[in-house]
Amino acid sequence: MNKNNSPLLSLKDVKVHFPIQAGLLIKKNIGYIRAVNGVSFDLFKGETLGLVGESGCGKSTTAKAILQLNRPTSGSIKLEDTELTKLRGEPLRQIYKRLQVIYQDPYASLNPRMTVGQIVGEPIMCFKLLDSRARRGRVEELLEIVGLDPRFLNRYPHEFSGGQRQRIGIARALALDPEIVICDEPVSALDVSIRAQIINLLEELQEKFGFSYIFIAHDLSVVKHISNRVAVMYLGKIVELAPAETIYDTPLHPYTRALLSAIPIPDPAVESKRKRIILKGDVPGPDKVYPGCDFASRCPKKMDVCDRETPQLSEVAPGHFASCFLCNGK
Repeated sequence: MNKNNSPLLSLKDVKVHFPIQAGLLIKKNIGYIRAVNGVSFDLFKGETLGLVGESGCGKSTTAKAILQLNRPTSGSIKLEDTELTKLRGEPLRQIYKRLQVIYQDPYASLNPRMTVGQIVGEPIMCFKLLDSRARRGRVEELLEIVGLDPRFLNRYPHEFSGGQRQRIGIARALALDPEIVICDEPVSALDVSIRAQIINLLEELQEKFGFSYIFIAHDLSVVKHISNRVAVMYLGKIVELAPAETIYDTPLHPYTRALLSAIPIPDPAVESKRKRIILKGDVPGPDKVYPGCDFASRCPKKMDVCDRETPQLSEVAPGHFASCFLCNGK
């Protein structure tokens, strides 16, 4: 990873708002769900950016916005010099050669009526990159790369375990040699004993092929082992962004500290002395607009200014960004 180069992917103030409609015959917009409400970050070649936060904070919606599955309401998403939000039709379809995704649920993301060979080979067939014989050879190669027997290509998804199905999904994502792979909670649906195997496989593949990951998770202990940088999301916004070691060693935002305090530590002596941060108060609704900081209703260190003004994500130390008045001296 070389941050002296231009970013491979760049998001600038991306918003995804879903209209709330009412009325039986004539639908009227009565408000908006602000699922993503001003997300900005860069992804560099060969880097893994972890995107973490509670369920419903906008992580997966951000991923879908990058893939243009959810069209952003506003903002910019650039893949190098290409503005993805302006692409339609065939130019957008061609982008998927460079941008692929590994889904959360290996039981739902694979078509039960297709064989493994058809599933992994489908992207190659859709883009007409190889003839049938060469495609079969490529599928066998991909299965071997992800640790599956190439002879399995005529089997169906129901014949595999959850971990094996996720390996099939990984092989499918690699079929077009993408530059960026979005991992949308790829281990959350797997047994604990299998998670480490999949994480290690993802790391080995990145080292071998050099692509970049956006790794989405709500478990910070998983993100710690694979990410170069970590972005913490809360209610559709990034509240802290820093190198992984910095996030875990010196978190600045009260929400990040609360998340980290929930990670169990194997050492009983250390765990017994550690203070758990319990957040109180209600989570603001994503359809409401409040003055001040979105986290103010739950923050244990709330100040008066937090109810009046909205903090901006700013660089408080080299490479360390936070959206909190505690960090910028107010």
